[in-house]
Amino acid sequence: MTEHRRGLTGDWYTDPGVFAEELELIFSRSWQMVGHCGQLRTVGDYITATVGDQGVAVTRLANGSLHAMYNVCQHRGHELLVDPAGSTKTITCPYHAWTYDLDGRLLHARGEPVGELCVPAVPVETLAGFVFVNLDDQAASLANTLPGVEADLLALAPTAADRTLTHRRTQVIDANWKLAVENYNECFHCPNVHKAFTAGVVSPGSYRVAGRGNCIHHTAEAPASTGYKLAAGGQPYGAFYAFPASSIQCYPGEVLNTFRWVPLAVDQTLLIRDWWFDEAEPTGEQEEVIELDWQTTVAEDLDILNSVQRGMRSRGYTPGPLIEHPTGVASVHSEDPVLHLHDLVRTALGR
Repeated sequence: MTEHRRGLTGDWYTDPGVFAEELELIFSRSWQMVGHCGQLRTVGDYITATVGDQGVAVTRLANGSLHAMYNVCQHRGHELLVDPAGSTKTITCPYHAWTYDLDGRLLHARGEPVGELCVPAVPVETLAGFVFVNLDDQAASLANTLPGVEADLLALAPTAADRTLTHRRTQVIDANWKLAVENYNECFHCPNVHKAFTAGVVSPGSYRVAGRGNCIHHTAEAPASTGYKLAAGGQPYGAFYAFPASSIQCYPGEVLNTFRWVPLAVDQTLLIRDWWFDEAEPTGEQEEVIELDWQTTVAEDLDILNSVQRGMRSRGYTPGPLIEHPTGVASVHSEDPVLHLHDLVRTALGR
């Protein structure tokens, strides 16, 4: 009989000590998506995001470059920018009105001579128009971390870099972030749970998921007839998960969308679901796609994740055998990506 590897024990999902380690050793040392250049088209445009438990801001500078920094005033610690996105000539702290340039340099402190100050910067890079930041100044480049992903994504969606944020939905999940990304990266549950997805978006027999270092690559073909009006039968589906907490998806028909998972607590995760089209407002057909996705695939996963988190606390739970394919490439009949994720987590934590 084949020896099956098993999943992580429940404490990996319920122990606050493990969660604290992950914030320090994973989320503060990895590239994480925070938005798209379509939100930062002109000088003074900005976006804010949470990376692990740290607030960051990204701005478009006068020279055309992007600048990322911690979103915190150097005076008394108030967040400098409180909106998810916007545009401004300078950045004024809402608390005591200290004012900074777009690159974080202090311009004035209400007339007081406090010396030169600057908000600490963080590395920022782009991939097919999507903006990633990394809190680690010594991190390898995004291209070296996710080799080949930009070319593969642009092959599916050639206009990805020109898209804009058309729609966003958020949901707090009562589950550990690892459960959310495990569930996202295996389609072992798809035929049983996601009837609309496997009937209207992908052909289940063609679905493949392969771990490639810090990326997990999903591929599939669309069914001949689809319930998603924007999808065309025979066109490919692709998704690119970037460890630890973001993924870029392209549904058939170049329907570009993303997932971000923000860890709020050991048993709570914020899901940010974004859709990237050509205009800021969705068309009627695009609204139908967005709503169908949310009411089926996303809603179905939310109930599952909340239940599994409760199961992780059960004294009766012992991790069962995980189903692997001999090639290491998963279909809807295996869950190899879960083991790949566990290896990435263990390596990052030095276990």
